Amino acid sequence: MIDPPPARPPAPPVDPKSIATDFDWLVYADATFAGLAILIPIPFVDALLEEYFRRRMARDIARRRGRTLSPAVQREINRRRGEGCLAGCAMLPLQLIIYVLRNLYRTVVYVLSVYDASEKLSHYWHRAFLLNYMIGRGHLDDTARASLAAAALERTLATTQTSPVLNLAGEVIETARHQLRGLLRAIYRFVRRREETAAMKQTRTTVAARWAEFGDYLIELAGRYEATYAEVAREREAAATAAAAGATKP
Repeated sequence: MIDPPPARPPAPPVDPKSIATDFDWLVYADATFAGLAILIPIPFVDALLEEYFRRRMARDIARRRGRTLSPAVQREINRRRGEGCLAGCAMLPLQLIIYVLRNLYRTVVYVLSVYDASEKLSHYWHRAFLLNYMIGRGHLDDTARASLAAAALERTLATTQTSPVLNLAGEVIETARHQLRGLLRAIYRFVRRREETAAMKQTRTTVAARWAEFGDYLIELAGRYEATYAEVAREREAAATAAAAGATKP
């Protein structure tokens, strides 16, 4: 007979005062560049840079905290969920066509690019905040917890439809879109030398000055992630219990 897995003990409550809500550039730098990458008017280069910075986020945030994530944990947190390999391969030609048409349309109607970039930048700022929170909670210490945390992260982000951060993201995008050469130079210097251009320093200062406005919202976002993490854990425990019960049937 196969025993069902033991129930997980409830996680201790989080003191809101312990949640880091300040704007630490080393936590949010990759997120900022991932969001700004969509402004680059070079097909495929924008998507490649976005994915490059997206995949760096967890690793660099962990380093900022003096931690190291295992390769397996990094793969788990960076894996895009919701589509299997077969489905993803089958949809690739259609996605490519949509991507090319979208880039052509953005060239004609640049407002769409600004709106997309604002949403992207807001999304990646949310993701950076939650990754920093997850690392502090120990949710990325091993592959098993990272699997739960990654699923909870994606679900939390997917259900975050409105955010006060979006307005600030729009202001940053509106400024950056008039300085595309400066943006390319800032990306190059950050990737090659971990240096900031004068324009990027100004962007960082502007965002940091406004970031305190979002303290209560970010604490609430962390609470929603915690509730989602517990929900995902319960779902998996129920599935494991059902599988164990099924294995005992003749």
